[in-house]
Amino acid sequence: MSGRRLAGPTTVLRPPLDAVAFGAEVLGEVMATYTRRRTRLVGLLVNLLLAVGWIGWSQWHPSRPEAFAAAHVGVLVVVWMMADVVNTNQLGADGEEVHALLDAGRGVARILAVRNLALATVIVPLALTVTLVAQALATRAPDLGRASLADVGAVFCWLGVGSVLSVLLPYRPLPWRARLALPRTWIRWATCVGAPWIAVLGLEPALRLADRTAAALGKGAPLAVGVLCWVLGLAGAALLARRHARALRHRLRMTE
Repeated sequence: MSGRRLAGPTTVLRPPLDAVAFGAEVLGEVMATYTRRRTRLVGLLVNLLLAVGWIGWSQWHPSRPEAFAAAHVGVLVVVWMMADVVNTNQLGADGEEVHALLDAGRGVARILAVRNLALATVIVPLALTVTLVAQALATRAPDLGRASLADVGAVFCWLGVGSVLSVLLPYRPLPWRARLALPRTWIRWATCVGAPWIAVLGLEPALRLADRTAAALGKGAPLAVGVLCWVLGLAGAALLARRHARALRHRLRMTE
């Protein structure tokens, strides 16, 4: 009887306790992003400036300012910012730390989910700010709510893509002098850096179709599609990590 009484509360308490632990991990990762990993923030901000410059040049028409906001500027900025190793190398950038988490029994999906959500706390506000500015510049602005949900959906969609690439192509970042001194690493490093842009070009038709379909389904559909892509990306990353566990651990520790 006593054993049965003890089992009930334990079963009930596990999910909320796990949720609290997960939330604490996300908060710790957010704090690390703004303290120990400021180089990544600099990289994201540089990409943001490049994206805004390119999109402003390619999309802005003084005679038709409404086209600026209608072009989903926030989504374009998201794609540009996240087609980068900050998103697609979430494991290799902290190889030793991730290796220790794997040794402690932590699953790849959980590690990536924590890092994904921390990254989202940086990128989502930037994307929404760009959308707000675009709305202010447009004379006939589209639905702000729809555009904002599309921004968030795009962030999570590309977090899913980045999770898969983080498992497939992890590498340890090196200072430029160290990289130049290791010619044997150049080909794989160039592959890891270029892979996100190949993914953008390869997935663009499918994403455009998904965007049009989601727009026809309702205001919240782009967010739902983005979250679905994120969940599928985490599941795919976990499957790949299980199938290539030894290779992944090797890549997380070697300098290449």
